[in-house]
Amino acid sequence: MRIFILIALASTCIAASAHPQPVVVGSAYFADKPFPEFMPLWQEGWSLKGPDGNKLIYARPDMPLGGYMFVYLRNSGLDRLEIEDLTIQGVKLSEGIGLTGYPESPEEKYGASILLSKLPKERTDLLKQAGWPMWWKPERRVIPAGAMGEVVIRMKRAPAIPKISVGIVTNQGTISTIVEADRIQPRFATISFSTDLQTIYLYAKHPNAGMKPAKVFLNGRDVTASCDIASDKVTDLSPIVLRLSSPLEWMSYQSFKAAYPDGSAAMAGIRAWGHEMVYGMWGGSLEGGSAEEIGKKYLTDWATHNINCHMGHSTGPGRDFYVTEEGWQFCKSLGMGRMTTWDVGPYDPTFFFVQDEPDANDAGTGELEPWDRLGSLGLWCVRWCEALRKHDSNVPLLLNIDNTYKPENWYMYHQLADIPCVDPYYPEQLDQTYWNHPGTLSVHSKPTYVSGVTAISQSSGQPKPLHVILCSTRYQNEALGQRGRFPTPEEKRMEVYYSIGNGAKGLSYWWFAPDTNCVGIGKDEPEAHALWKEIGLLGAEVRTAGRVITQSCPANLPVKSPKELWTRTLLSGTDTVALIVVNDDVACDRVGTVYKPVEQAQVTVEIPGWITPMDAFEVTYEGIKDLPWKRDGSKVAVSLDKVNISRFVLITSDASLRNRLQMEYDGKYALNVKKILGGQ
Repeated sequence: MRIFILIALASTCIAASAHPQPVVVGSAYFADKPFPEFMPLWQEGWSLKGPDGNKLIYARPDMPLGGYMFVYLRNSGLDRLEIEDLTIQGVKLSEGIGLTGYPESPEEKYGASILLSKLPKERTDLLKQAGWPMWWKPERRVIPAGAMGEVVIRMKRAPAIPKISVGIVTNQGTISTIVEADRIQPRFATISFSTDLQTIYLYAKHPNAGMKPAKVFLNGRDVTASCDIASDKVTDLSPIVLRLSSPLEWMSYQSFKAAYPDGSAAMAGIRAWGHEMVYGMWGGSLEGGSAEEIGKKYLTDWATHNINCHMGHSTGPGRDFYVTEEGWQFCKSLGMGRMTTWDVGPYDPTFFFVQDEPDANDAGTGELEPWDRLGSLGLWCVRWCEALRKHDSNVPLLLNIDNTYKPENWYMYHQLADIPCVDPYYPEQLDQTYWNHPGTLSVHSKPTYVSGVTAISQSSGQPKPLHVILCSTRYQNEALGQRGRFPTPEEKRMEVYYSIGNGAKGLSYWWFAPDTNCVGIGKDEPEAHALWKEIGLLGAEVRTAGRVITQSCPANLPVKSPKELWTRTLLSGTDTVALIVVNDDVACDRVGTVYKPVEQAQVTVEIPGWITPMDAFEVTYEGIKDLPWKRDGSKVAVSLDKVNISRFVLITSDASLRNRLQMEYDGKYALNVKKILGGQ
């Protein structure tokens, strides 16, 4: 009997050990990419002051940056896997990152930092050596049996040690791995989805240009046979178009891997959603009439100006209509989505707004020195994202980062939500230059600020879709006798294409309401009317090419052009190159914008070998236009004649693209453009 019991126990132990266990399937550390060319732009220190009481500038040429750590895992077990905590170098982050409070409600904010930890100094020093974790998040916290997940860790500083010990504490035990911080790895620069979630556009980036992925995996399943994979030494990007036999589930977590012949791999997890390009406006408000009349009037005007998403902050009498069920339905009748903070009911918002400007709110963590506060709201943002996801898992989450603690702020938060978002308000920078820093006018003589913020944000948020908020207001402070001006149409056109050329997938404008200090574009002033007209025309232009833009990725293809032109290229799938051209021979000041057109401009682009150009044309607010072009081997030259402010050119092997885009324009935007230009 005793022998039988021992045999039975041994068999049970063997059977238990034979059960599949959760495993780490990959990890990576990606250091923040510095952009020294933009350093002169970052001039404010806001409330930072030195020992002498004078204001300090946070940014400096030698400022240290950090990076992101990713650990990817598969729940190979038979039960659900719940992630409870994380260890770095053996230190639990629940103990190593101290909090300013322990609120019961997820809406109640708190600060967090290893500087607030109650652990002995030698334990917190281990975390500092590993890179100084500011926040971490599981994606997903509960991983079903057989499914994939990941953990994202924001490191404030570059690790001082090459190998980081990470432990994922779960309900099934701790899953341990080593992350090599000194290893340069491939990564996905962009992942986007078609609106029907049946086609995925992936752009894998390898340190060696021309390296082609050998296999592609979706949630661990080999889907290479369903992929078009391209590569060429002219670019370090390898576009992959994955076509599925059935659509993905909306907002489902998907894990992708592109495996290379050298044994390396790009990996990323992302939520599947596929809206058309968002072209939004904030802060609706008008005067005169009932709430319903005002609400319908401004919403209809927005739709005529090709706005397709109300980003929120509706004010004034019209808000009473906007927040009603009828207001929701009226927006839908106009084809206009809405971003909200929290909804109950079948409203189907476009986005949930996680938080506005956590970097600005970081300054409120008074328990830390001012220069140590950036990122202290990170753990609270993670908690609030989880609450929003639990409330309605079908709504993508957008998190907007302000202009505080520049430029480190844009690296700090962009991997936290589904949609990283920034608000680089160039007019505000120009006003601050005149009012506070007139000697720095030379670096703000054109909207380079928008280009710099967008470039940094695309690099730190990849492969997620970046949203950029542009300024449509003038600022004034009557008490100080300060009065700015509205942005000029030329500035806004430059900003739109600076943003798209650097990787933005969605745009919106702050804001419409004619407020006292932040005077929105709804103000009855000639400058506001001129800007509103240009925003409407730009909307027709970029939304016509919206699918090309949302499915694209910035690619540094070789371009030859006149020195006055700023040029960028995007790859869109495996068949199209977008060429973005902006006239940089521009000067902006407190009066307005002056520019000198670039005459007889010709731009030559080196096209990747996988594309055989069949057509080249321009997308404008008047629809598709021809332009002269010719091909010479791998190079395509386009003749642009005179460039005033911007040109948007598509070079493609898809012979049907031109007609599809023209049909899109004719069906949705042509009539709006006619109305904007004064036609009937």
